[in-house]
Amino acid sequence: MAEGELNGWRYAYDDEGSGPEMVMLHGILMNRSMWDAQIEAFRGTHRLIAIDAPGHGGSAGVAVGIDFWKWAEMVCGVLDQLDVDRAIWCGQSMGGFTTFRAALAHPERVAGLILIDTQAHSEAEDKKAQYEALLEVALEDGISEDLSLMVQTIIFSQAYTSKPGSELWRKKLMDVDIPAAHGMLRAVFDRDDVHDRLGEITAPAVVIHGLEELAIEPERGEEIARVMGVPYVPIPGAGHASPVEEPDAVNAAIKDFLTRL
Repeated sequence: MAEGELNGWRYAYDDEGSGPEMVMLHGILMNRSMWDAQIEAFRGTHRLIAIDAPGHGGSAGVAVGIDFWKWAEMVCGVLDQLDVDRAIWCGQSMGGFTTFRAALAHPERVAGLILIDTQAHSEAEDKKAQYEALLEVALEDGISEDLSLMVQTIIFSQAYTSKPGSELWRKKLMDVDIPAAHGMLRAVFDRDDVHDRLGEITAPAVVIHGLEELAIEPERGEEIARVMGVPYVPIPGAGHASPVEEPDAVNAAIKDFLTRL
């Protein structure tokens, strides 16, 4: 793990491999370790930069009020510090929310988009109400084992949660500092809708989506691919965290995209 500081914000990241640069942005309540299987697979051909979002992993939190336009700017700031002008942006869930906005605000910095288990719409009101209730409990009491199990059912498929490896992620979820992550949680809940702007994005892209998704239905991924005119790769058996749940299938989809790119 490496550490840096950007305008007073302390952040943690991994920077491995050599070749064309790829920045890897994880989803809510996770951290850069969700990309371990992808880093192992592609470190021989690409320079992979996985950054912990504010309040996640080893990165310090930021105040409530941050949005994904600002987070995209912060990622660009980190890349500046690492002497990276242009990169492939790979984002899962909220990492995808960030990637869309980077492509819209700074197209010259985006060589390609790998969009995993994400969407371009704002949060659905029914899901937002559910997540607000979970946040209220977590801010008051932290993430208990019971709450961690509930969150797991949103993030992971039922098949994955029955595997021994899922224990590790249940513990990681319980270790999340919710007050520190609060700013990014609110950014997820309150994000703007950029679906109508997808046609402005001209960089090559691929959409990868778990078919057992509960947080963001597969139809959302199909919709992105259709509007952008890019490949859609469904991942059978995977939920919202397909790079963790079905790494071989996700890696195959990423490899195909990188080869074409």
